[in-house]
Amino acid sequence: MIDTIKYSVLGLFVLIFQWMLGDLFSIFGVIPSFLVIYIIYVGLTGSQLSAIWIGFVMGFTMDSLVGTDMIGMTAMALALTGYLAGLFHDRIVRVPVIMQYLIYTGFLLIYFTFTVLVMLQDSQWSAGNIVFLILLPKTIYTLGLMTGIFILLRVGVD
Repeated sequence: MIDTIKYSVLGLFVLIFQWMLGDLFSIFGVIPSFLVIYIIYVGLTGSQLSAIWIGFVMGFTMDSLVGTDMIGMTAMALALTGYLAGLFHDRIVRVPVIMQYLIYTGFLLIYFTFTVLVMLQDSQWSAGNIVFLILLPKTIYTLGLMTGIFILLRVGVD
């Protein structure tokens, strides 16, 4: 119970940080998602259920603040990412480090596939442009930040 409250309060700070200061980390228009980094962290270090619920609430709140047309899409993507990260809760330390980061990349690709491809499906952009100009740069940039954060927090280490 205490862990859920701790993760929720920290999640609120991450949400406010993403909403108010996320644009400061923009490189050539590519903005990383600190929300998905946090949900992966919660799934790996906390419980799977906490990651799902915190991801859903944070995503729904972010969709409400931003005012997107497809409200709930970020909530679904973060809840799914929390579920998948929670599957590796105790097992991530038994996986070699290179495989850990390949798994993290998979989490990010799933999240960004939902949030980017679905939201841009009716745009004039072709699928190739969406993948190579938005999806992969966001994934690589967020993975780089997540790698640094996870090394500092020693996630995935015995």
